Amino acid sequence: MPRNKKQTRRGKGEGSIYQKNGKWYGLVTLGYNSQGKQVRKSFHGTTREEVARMVTAAASQAFEGELVVPVAENNSTVEDLMTTFLWAFKRPTVSDVTFEWYRNIAETHIIQPLGSIVAKELTPHVIQAHINSMHKRAGLDVRTIKAMRDTLNQAYNHAIEMKQATINPVSGTKLPKQSRILSEEKDINKVIPVNVRTEILNAVESDIRMKTAITVLMFTGMRIGEWLALTWGQVDFQSSTITIDRAISLTCEYDDEGKLKGRKTVVGDTKTICSMRKMKVSAVVMEVLSEWRKVLPSHVKKSVKHDVLSAKSVVFPNEMGEMRTYNGFRSTYRRFMAKMNLESYNLHSYRHTFATMLLEKGVNPKVVQKLLGHSDIQTTLGVYSHVLPEVLDGAAKVVGEIHVGMTSESKKAIQHFEQQEIA
Repeated sequence: MPRNKKQTRRGKGEGSIYQKNGKWYGLVTLGYNSQGKQVRKSFHGTTREEVARMVTAAASQAFEGELVVPVAENNSTVEDLMTTFLWAFKRPTVSDVTFEWYRNIAETHIIQPLGSIVAKELTPHVIQAHINSMHKRAGLDVRTIKAMRDTLNQAYNHAIEMKQATINPVSGTKLPKQSRILSEEKDINKVIPVNVRTEILNAVESDIRMKTAITVLMFTGMRIGEWLALTWGQVDFQSSTITIDRAISLTCEYDDEGKLKGRKTVVGDTKTICSMRKMKVSAVVMEVLSEWRKVLPSHVKKSVKHDVLSAKSVVFPNEMGEMRTYNGFRSTYRRFMAKMNLESYNLHSYRHTFATMLLEKGVNPKVVQKLLGHSDIQTTLGVYSHVLPEVLDGAAKVVGEIHVGMTSESKKAIQHFEQQEIA
């Protein structure tokens, strides 16, 4: 008869439970420290069942945000607050690249200058002084100032929700007026000017690969990750539609101390669920894609064995017939623009230009939102607020024309009535 062995490993759903020197121990993860390592609460007891009950109850409390000592009652620092927010909350909700951006903002502009301050003692005056000093610093992008404030604001709001804080000191601070103005001007600068658009389109006529790339980017508003991952199976020439349901992105790997080890390009889902969309595109886009499809095989090496025109093959491959990387295409694009003596606008500028052209022509912002794959109309209106004055001017003109038309019809009706009365 087999010997009964003591169960020393945790049961399913019981958390981390183990036995040591005759006693039972349990652990529950609460968050992460400044190095990105887990912070845990431990329990111990004489029986496994006793510890299991404590661990299960604590895990439930931690999930609900109840198993946390409020900041007002401890000496947690701003660094502790930011680190827990980034690793326990922000990382699971954003892409790796976005998380790395948040992490850099937090480390450079929050943790380094403010991290040692006890979180409950950080005041609006201290934060405002920090904002003002960043504003005076030469060469510092105004977008960075706004990003610092927004990130710190999110961290405190999250701490309040998790019952780790009682007030948000960021809410009492303001961005410098000049920063707000410069930020709005920068939004305008993201858009390629009308005359430059024409110059670019004329220049790409000499290069079918670049002509197709720029035309698709400028007249579909695709994100660069969506564009790089686009396959022939997503292009429907009969219905003149393109289906966006995937994109390339960078995944980041971190060591035990939370430091970046490396990045890897992968194909995955689009940025958000709303980014998955089926777009009706213009004839010029379909024509250039059809032209590119005919010559594509001659633009890859003869050693390429797979069918570069199959449904699974990417529309814009490298010379080996494989998917391009963002950096790889950007280098090719910059060399071409330099050769043509044209400014190398950021590739994302083509997306901004597409949306701006539509809004300038009076296209409903809700339609623009759907074409761009924005999850919220406020995102569309916020990013392209610089176009709205022109749109509103156009709306005012239309209202005026409607009024003139209505009053004209009214006058005609009155004249007709008066003539009948006289008769």
